[in-house]
Amino acid sequence: MRRGLLLACLALLLACDPAPAGPPASEDTSNPAAPSVGSPVPPDTFNPAAPALSPVPATSSPARAAPAAPALSPVPATSSPAHAAPATSALSSVPADSSRSPDTPGAPGRALPPGPLELAFVGDLILGKYVLHGYASLVDGDADPFARVRELLAADLLVGNLETPLVRTRPARSPIHIGYRFGADQTQAGALARAGFDALSVANNHATDLLGDGLRQTPEVLRDLGIAPVGAATDDPDPVAIVTVERAGWRIGLVAATTYVNNSPGAGDPALPLYRTRDLPRRLLPRLVAARDDHDLLIVLLHWGQEFTDDPDDFQRVTARRLLDGGADLVIGHHPHVLQGIERHGHGLVAYSLGNFLFANTDERSRHSGVLRLRYEPGRRCPARASFHPVWLGPAPTYTPEPAGAPAPAILAQVQKASRRLRTPWQKHAAELVLTDFSACDAPPA
Repeated sequence: MRRGLLLACLALLLACDPAPAGPPASEDTSNPAAPSVGSPVPPDTFNPAAPALSPVPATSSPARAAPAAPALSPVPATSSPAHAAPATSALSSVPADSSRSPDTPGAPGRALPPGPLELAFVGDLILGKYVLHGYASLVDGDADPFARVRELLAADLLVGNLETPLVRTRPARSPIHIGYRFGADQTQAGALARAGFDALSVANNHATDLLGDGLRQTPEVLRDLGIAPVGAATDDPDPVAIVTVERAGWRIGLVAATTYVNNSPGAGDPALPLYRTRDLPRRLLPRLVAARDDHDLLIVLLHWGQEFTDDPDDFQRVTARRLLDGGADLVIGHHPHVLQGIERHGHGLVAYSLGNFLFANTDERSRHSGVLRLRYEPGRRCPARASFHPVWLGPAPTYTPEPAGAPAPAILAQVQKASRRLRTPWQKHAAELVLTDFSACDAPPA
C-alpha cells in the first residue's frame, strides 16, 4: 500500500513540468576512472522528494539558429540495409486479420507479421579515441572486432549504442581539448556494417565530441552503410523522431534520447533529443502514441543513469514504466558502463544498462558485458522468450568482445542478482539467463 502511494505521488510529480534549474554539467561524464556518484538507490523505493540525477539541459528546446536546411529524415520504412537480408515479405502483402486482441502488435486492421522476430541488443560502442598526443583506434584495418561473437549477434534486428561521432575524414587532433574524446571515420565505421548492425542510437553524451561536423555527418555515414541512426541531431524544432525499420515482415519503430551531453551544440548546430530523465515521458510519449497503431513493436533507447552504479535510480524506474504503459514495448538503456538489472514490467522489458560492448576499459567490471536477445511471435506484444548471454571484453589495445569463459558465472550472477532487486526472476540455463514468464500479456485488462 505504502509503495503504491509513493508511486502515485512520484507519477504526479513527474507529470509536472518544472522549469529547468540551470545548464547541464560541463564535466565529461564518461571517465571510466571516475568513482560512482552517490549510493545506489534501494530497489522498489520511490522517493518523490529525491532530486533528478541527470544534468539539466539549458532549455527544454536547445537554442540554435533558424533551420537553413531540411530536417534529417528518418530511414524510410521500407529500407533494407545492404548488409542485412531483405524482409521476408511486405506487410501489405499479408492478409489482414480482424480478430486481433488489444494486446496484439499494431492496429486491429493491420496484418499480422508472417513469422517470428529475433532481436539482439548490445551496449556502448566506440571505434577510437583521442589520447594526449594522438589517436588510438579500436578497429584494425578491415578486421572484424565482433567476429568472436558473431553467432550471438545474428538476429533479424541488431541494435547498439554508438558513442563515437563519425566524419568522412577524421581530424588528426581532437577539436575538444579536455576529457575523454571519441571519434572515427567512415572506414572504421565499416566494422559496424560487417558485424550486421541494423540500427544504432547516436543520442549520447559523446555525440558532440567532433562538434558540428560530427553531429551532421554521423547519420549520413551510417545511412551510407545501410545502418539506421536513431536519435540523430536535427534542424527540426522537435528532435524526437520515430525511425522505422522493417524486418521479417515486422514494422519496428525506434526512438532515442540522452540525458547527458559533454559539450553543448554550437550556434547553428542541429539539436539532439536532450532531456532530463523526469521530462522523457512528456517528450517521448506523444510520438509513441502517434506511432503505436502503425508499428508492430516500439523500442526506446535511452542514454541515462549514473556511471559505475549497480542499480537505476527512482526516476529511471518510474520513467521506464510510464513509457511501457504509454505505448513502448522495450526500453534499452546505456551510459553506466557496467551491467545493471533487466526488469519485466507488464508486457515489456527494461534493460537499464547493457554495459560496454566495444570500449577502452580501465577496470574489470567494465569488461563484463553481454547480449540481450528477444524472440517475438506474431500477434503478441510481449516476448515469447528473453535471454541474456555473457560476453567479456578482451585486453588492450582493441578490447574486442568474446564469449565469456571464466568470467561467465560472475557476469550471470551479477545480472541475475541485480534483476532480482527489480523483482524479475531470470533463470540460469547452462551459459545464459532466460525469462519466459510474461503472464501479464494474458491477464485481462484491469
